Amino acid sequence: MTSAIELSQLAPPNVIEPLDFDTILESLLSSINKQIPDYALLESDPAVKILELAAYRELLIRQRINDAAKSVLLAHSSGNDLENLGALFGVYKELDEDEERFRKRIPLSLESYSMAGTSGAYEYHSFKADKRVKDVFVESSAPGVVDVYILASQINMSAEIKDKVKSWLNSEDIRPITDQVFVHLANVETQTIKAAIHLSKHASEESVKLEIYKALDVFIAEHYKLGKEIPYSAVVDALHQSGVRKVKLLSPSEDLIPDDKTAIKLSIDITFL
Repeated sequence: MTSAIELSQLAPPNVIEPLDFDTILESLLSSINKQIPDYALLESDPAVKILELAAYRELLIRQRINDAAKSVLLAHSSGNDLENLGALFGVYKELDEDEERFRKRIPLSLESYSMAGTSGAYEYHSFKADKRVKDVFVESSAPGVVDVYILASQINMSAEIKDKVKSWLNSEDIRPITDQVFVHLANVETQTIKAAIHLSKHASEESVKLEIYKALDVFIAEHYKLGKEIPYSAVVDALHQSGVRKVKLLSPSEDLIPDDKTAIKLSIDITFL
């Protein structure tokens, strides 16, 4: 298994502070009372409006500080900020590459400097071989034998992608001389999210459908990974959008737990009641 850190599991950094307008305003009012103890502020006092404006401006400034802090943290950075972080590691975003994949490749790049053929190095080079590689699992079934399982983002192109990864990993400047590298296509298991959705009395069916399908698109993409568990409760949560009164999930009937060489491809079959 790779030693790469799971960024999504990191605790929120202390440098990013929680912000609340009322707390900032209360602090300003308290400062005024300390500086001018005999001055009683009334709701109608113009000074209150000035303090509210000052509190709002401070809120914006502190939010900007939070955003600046996030921009230099790999787990939170995005857009051009993330690309600049990647450049520090010598990793550049490929054309049309999604940020999640790019973010994963950045710390894996450190593994590529090892000449011992670590699992992380093989993962990194597999991603680098073809941008259509969605996920990778590496294991050693015997001494000197490296088995690489790849999940392609385009199933119909899997064989072509596999050959490209195999050729890349077996390059003289990539593969340690003592390793035998075998590239395999990962298993893809198909499952259907089948559910009956009961709508609230005054809910707009079209609006609710739009929100549910939007949430499911994100959910399916996030869980189409090797060894990625799909909890029963998470499926229900994705279906239970605003305007939904009740969700009856017919399939799956339990948590789906694939092995490290398998990804679950979800389809949708929903009835609205």
